[in-house]
Amino acid sequence: YYSAMLGIGELLLSGTTTILDMETVSHTESAFEAMAQSGIRAVSGKVMMDAGGDVPRGLQEQTEASLQESTRLLEKWHGHDGGRLSYAYCPRFVVSCSERLLTEVRDLSASYGVLVHTHAAENQEEIALVMTQRGMRNIVYLDHIGLTSPRLVLAHCIWLDEEERAIMKRTGTKMTHCPGSNLKLASGI
Repeated sequence: YYSAMLGIGELLLSGTTTILDMETVSHTESAFEAMAQSGIRAVSGKVMMDAGGDVPRGLQEQTEASLQESTRLLEKWHGHDGGRLSYAYCPRFVVSCSERLLTEVRDLSASYGVLVHTHAAENQEEIALVMTQRGMRNIVYLDHIGLTSPRLVLAHCIWLDEEERAIMKRTGTKMTHCPGSNLKLASGI
């Protein structure tokens, strides 16, 4: 809660009034309480990670538990304070999510009419890993499983190819660029 309040305070002091955020696996309720108290407008959700060898044990979840907790939070917080707070399903990225998690998020997003916020094409190592695991690039895979749509917002998208750009245009998938993060991580431009 206090960590979220500190971050929100810094955002408000810089003039930021609305955020699209992805919280942690745990303690998402505390972050929503801080957003509710602070007055900031936000679209946010609990990060979801149920797969991947590089996910620390304390952060990897069981698929069903992740889906249930995300939906519980959505039902409590989506539309809070006249719509100032909105919930989004937030699977972290392809390499830390099972196909089952991603397709169920797709269906829940459609059912509730909420956004899905995930990361894609942030760095070349991630793209190579997705190619190894799924046999196709990020956006091609997300389109293959039916997740691309006007409800999908992808963070980063630094290393898209022409096919992926065309898919995003055709499906109305949104992209948000994160220049500060990309500079800090030297991900590319």
